[in-house]
Amino acid sequence: MSFLNPLFLFAMLTVAVPLLIYLLNLRKPKKVRFSTLAFFESLKSTALKRIRIKRWLLLAIRCLAIIMLVIAASRPFLPPGLAWESESEPKVMGILIDNSPTMSRVDRNGPYMEQARELAADIIDMAGSDDRILIEQTNGESLNIPFLQQWQAEGRLLEIDIIPGGNYLSERIFDMRERLEEAREPNKVIYLITDGQETQLNVLQGVDPDEISDINFQVMHLGEAESANTGFQEVNLLPDGDEGSIRLRATLENYGNRPAQNQFLNVVVEDELISQQPVELEAGETRDFELNVPGITNRFIPVELQIDGDELAFDNRSYLSVQLPETRNILVLEELRENSTYRSYLKPVLQVVSSENDRFNIVFEEAEGFESNQISEFDAIILDGVRNVPDYLSQALINHVQSGAGLLLLPAADGNLVSYNRLLDIGGAGRYASIHGDYGSFETIERMAAPVEGHPVLDTIFDKTGDEEIRLNSPEIFYYYEIVAGENRSGLHILNTGTGRPLLSEVQAGSGRIMYSAIGSDPGWSNFPVKPFFAPFFFRTADYLAGGRGASLNIHLLGEPFETTVERSSESVEINKNGELIIPKSRQTFQGMEVFYPGEEWTPGWLMLNAGEQSILYSVNLNTMESRLKSLDQENTIELLNNFFSNVGYFRVGNNDQIEMMAQLEMAAFGSEVWYWFIILAIILLLSESLISRFYKAETIT
Repeated sequence: MSFLNPLFLFAMLTVAVPLLIYLLNLRKPKKVRFSTLAFFESLKSTALKRIRIKRWLLLAIRCLAIIMLVIAASRPFLPPGLAWESESEPKVMGILIDNSPTMSRVDRNGPYMEQARELAADIIDMAGSDDRILIEQTNGESLNIPFLQQWQAEGRLLEIDIIPGGNYLSERIFDMRERLEEAREPNKVIYLITDGQETQLNVLQGVDPDEISDINFQVMHLGEAESANTGFQEVNLLPDGDEGSIRLRATLENYGNRPAQNQFLNVVVEDELISQQPVELEAGETRDFELNVPGITNRFIPVELQIDGDELAFDNRSYLSVQLPETRNILVLEELRENSTYRSYLKPVLQVVSSENDRFNIVFEEAEGFESNQISEFDAIILDGVRNVPDYLSQALINHVQSGAGLLLLPAADGNLVSYNRLLDIGGAGRYASIHGDYGSFETIERMAAPVEGHPVLDTIFDKTGDEEIRLNSPEIFYYYEIVAGENRSGLHILNTGTGRPLLSEVQAGSGRIMYSAIGSDPGWSNFPVKPFFAPFFFRTADYLAGGRGASLNIHLLGEPFETTVERSSESVEINKNGELIIPKSRQTFQGMEVFYPGEEWTPGWLMLNAGEQSILYSVNLNTMESRLKSLDQENTIELLNNFFSNVGYFRVGNNDQIEMMAQLEMAAFGSEVWYWFIILAIILLLSESLISRFYKAETIT
């Protein structure tokens, strides 16, 4: 039993009043001498005992009467299951319907969502004319409707439908609890109609139970379908992704209890199918898929991953916004030689690129005296004809590469092979073994083989269709260093000679990459610098090397507010979501402009944040918890909810007769006020006091 006005229980202290009066009336008797004590001995054994009993009896009745009146004023309330007159008490009912994507499933009783609506309608039918009803949904924007009468509530159920949006189950439970606690009705109950998805309910574990509510909480668990479901566990951008070829790792999981077969993972960029891979997963199996996405000229690359052939389609799309750095910083270390016969042709190529393309900031520095602490500012470093690479610089370069930068080594004709090999050895690459030909002799000893597509640098240079062969006037080579692959791993040879010897090799080093060439960039090595292929090839190479650092994914997960910081301030900020313009909250801070919007009504797709001249593309995805179909059992559900509600009930819908279940539910859901019982008891006690005082003759001697 609980009390609706518990403060009145402090009035129980008034019980001390009759006790105090009784104690004050106790007087010490006076001594009187008589000649004989026989009469008083008889009185002592009869009348005095009866007087004492009468006084204690009247005191007890008066105290009990006061206690009954105090309890009645405190409005005692019997909990569900103990009250048998609950139908006469006014009620306030909260109905929270799970409209998450998993409610799109179907079992032998029909679609989950239809079952939920029918069950909610049956609950509404239990309400009386004086009862009020609150209806809410777990996913998407709150319905924000007031308390309704019975005839109003049934019509609003049709407004609830499945929403593949953010899940706000915990927030909606506590908002509903707060609104019901403020209601005047004594009977208060919340119904949660759900498929019992474990990942959704377990969100409550992270909530601090500030207090335990007396509101009755009833869980209506429906659904018994065993569905196959393949979904995205996570998607990551690999460190070596770049504009030439963005590399992604998608981790897929079979969340169902049946094998996933005849499914495909598609990569779509700007509505164009880029690639397709077959997917076969056993129940519970997880597998990684590496995906290549060709770069585009835009700063943002919209990538959509699709799973085809899955039974449940709500989680078969993953939207990715790949953001590339606004500016690529490239450092070229060179040696200036006034008496040199040949000059590097790479420098004028990169100077043109830097002047005509705002995305590249190319800095030229002399290698001699260069401070290694300046390297961290650059996305790629090119050693162009540097004769000697000191140890301190070698170690700094490799450390920077391992963090995601790119390095290109174009040797000098009179370079120190020992220092070159020390640099390559630190990076785990191959080495230079020997020298072939004569520098500046113009005598052809090799020709470069026709490039073969398959590397990001080469795939975007040639304008050809289908399987058309690459036609190239192959450069002639006069002088080169022989490249020998490393012992631990072989490098990727991008360019080769006609006899199969590598001209340009690449090796991965940590999160970055190292390229090293067998020839330099001036005409003393070959006639490659005067060929039309030279300029676009090294432009793409520089772009490729610089692209490994700074790329990121702009992903917003539904169920959380949209929060971001824009570096440059702007007077106007707006969000474009599916063609709808939204004005978010924004404020200026030292870090930039903070932008905030709840986004409860959003569904998966794309959004564009416009802040002045800045436009930033974001992808919007479901939380992966929606893909996990496992349900929480009765014991764990009740244990979890008992942290917040003192009276939790659980009903498994579909296992029992519907009429019997609703009868049990009504009995378990509603309590009753019993204050009038205590008023009646107080009246009976007061009447008993009058009767005892009138007819109980303690002085009679028998």
